[in-house]
Amino acid sequence: MVAQLLTLFSLSAAPFGGISGDLRLGDKYLADVKVTLTCGEATAEATTDANGSFRLTVKGEGKCRVTVSYQGQTPGLDVVVFDKPARYRLILEQADGKYLLKRV
Repeated sequence: MVAQLLTLFSLSAAPFGGISGDLRLGDKYLADVKVTLTCGEATAEATTDANGSFRLTVKGEGKCRVTVSYQGQTPGLDVVVFDKPARYRLILEQADGKYLLKRV
């Protein structure tokens, strides 16, 4: 019984991780762009503010994926999420009609 309770507690006590940062296209910060963070089964979404800033918190940590939805495309980038928020400065670049998401 105690082992079952400890297992349930450890599952419910999974750490929360997060990222924050900003998103640009060239020198222009992008407002009202959907940013998604996926860590395993957990997903968090946010929309950039007027300064291109975003903040996402998700239950989980480790290797995750951040994607942005911009002009009908959803470029992504692998990130590492820890229990303490990390800052990511992201930039969209266009090559051959496709957007690429990169870290500055």
